[in-house]
Amino acid sequence: MMLGKKRSRMGGFKPRRRTPSSLTRKRRSGAGILFVAALLLISAVVLGIIDYSRFNAEVVSYPKGSSIGGVPVGGLSRKAAAERLQEAFALPVELVFQGARIQFNPDAFGFEIKIDESLEYADSQNEKASWFSFLFGKVKQPIPFTIPIKYVQNPTTIHQTLKAALVNRYERAATETHPLVNSANVIPGESGTELANVDEAITHIGMALTSATQRTVVLNVKETPPMPMSRENLETKLRQTIQLEAFNGLVEVYLQDLQNGQVMHFATRGGKDLPVDVAYSGASTVKIPIMVSTMRRVSEPIPGLAKNWMRAMIQDSLNPPADGLMKNYMNNTTGPLVVTEDMQELGYQNTFLAGFFELGAPLLRTYETPANQRSDINLKPDLYNQTVPSEIGDLLARIYRCAKYNAPEYTLFNGEVTHEECQIMVENLLSNRMGALIEVGVALEGSVAHKHGWTNALDGLIHSISDVGIVYSPGGDYVLVIFIHSSDQLLFEEGNLLFARLSQSIYNAYNPLQQAIVYTE
Repeated sequence: MMLGKKRSRMGGFKPRRRTPSSLTRKRRSGAGILFVAALLLISAVVLGIIDYSRFNAEVVSYPKGSSIGGVPVGGLSRKAAAERLQEAFALPVELVFQGARIQFNPDAFGFEIKIDESLEYADSQNEKASWFSFLFGKVKQPIPFTIPIKYVQNPTTIHQTLKAALVNRYERAATETHPLVNSANVIPGESGTELANVDEAITHIGMALTSATQRTVVLNVKETPPMPMSRENLETKLRQTIQLEAFNGLVEVYLQDLQNGQVMHFATRGGKDLPVDVAYSGASTVKIPIMVSTMRRVSEPIPGLAKNWMRAMIQDSLNPPADGLMKNYMNNTTGPLVVTEDMQELGYQNTFLAGFFELGAPLLRTYETPANQRSDINLKPDLYNQTVPSEIGDLLARIYRCAKYNAPEYTLFNGEVTHEECQIMVENLLSNRMGALIEVGVALEGSVAHKHGWTNALDGLIHSISDVGIVYSPGGDYVLVIFIHSSDQLLFEEGNLLFARLSQSIYNAYNPLQQAIVYTE
């Protein structure tokens, strides 16, 4: 029976196991590979992202340690670098003027940075690379760069802004010195302050504008001395001085400022003005022209004899050395006329010598000059030698410039009297230390290169006294010529006091902060 063939499960019969087919085995193996591949792909993507980030950080940004105009831009992108540059150079520039701090925006000085141009130049310094070259290690290590900022700047605008800001608010103009009534002293004006050097300030401001760190400029300020007394006030003061001294004779004053060439020149007698350049006896003041003519004819080095005679003639006011110079270096018989010709060549029509100094010397020629032919005044000057204040004063000014400036245009007689020879002449005039006349009114800080003169007239009296010189002073150098004349006997003490007062008033006007001590009898 069929039932008989049926096997019990509990019996010893074992069911047959099924084994995986080859296809199933292939499917399982493929899934594993895909998983591994996916894992590898994800890892590669992650690593790629990391490398790309590194690429952007290390290649797209500027190299570490780089700077533009002193501003660090290393590790920054172009945009970030632009923002940092704009921020750094937009900061105000601070000027310090005697403790006062003044801030200006850069555009007030006409300053503007060129960010795009600066970054383009920076980009040219920064090697470009692709991610793939970076990925495969083909990119060279970037080199840090240091480049200046590009900008536009207008020095004229800096100057204008500087002037507008300082002149009106911070600089202080010096005020004028004023005369003190009934005194040879003066009332000093106030000192001022101003930039010591405008060009220097402009340069330093320009440097601050282009610096990211040093944006403060301490301006170099100088103190300006009080303004000198005006020519009008000084002349008024000198006239008052003459009145205070109760001098009723003739006084003529010639003053030339050696800084600017300005001249003050007046003549007064008894409180009334006279036309200037009265003809005076030259006396020993004409020894200055003799010295000039000698220098024209001697060669350097100057012979010892000539040097000694010139020193004795000026310092000791001796007459024989003056005659010796004219006889030995000009003409034995007509030496004085040679001096006159030299003065005429220089343009002086009223200065002459017509004879030697020795007693009994003949009058070689009679000179008629515009000064001694005046009809309004005649002091009966010496026929042997004469001069006028403007001519002897101008001659001293020429000697001063010739001695100070070693340039052909300042020499005398087109170089025949040299710079060195003019210096010797000034030294001779400085050696004339007599402690009287113009010297009395000059402080110890100053010095006087001068020649004085007076002589007895035919009546045996002294009617004229003169002193002509160059005054060197801290407040400025000047030529001062003073001639006084009286129809009566002119006492030296009286004349000396007047010279001292006039000289002192002028010196103090030039040096209000270092005034000469008031002269006392």
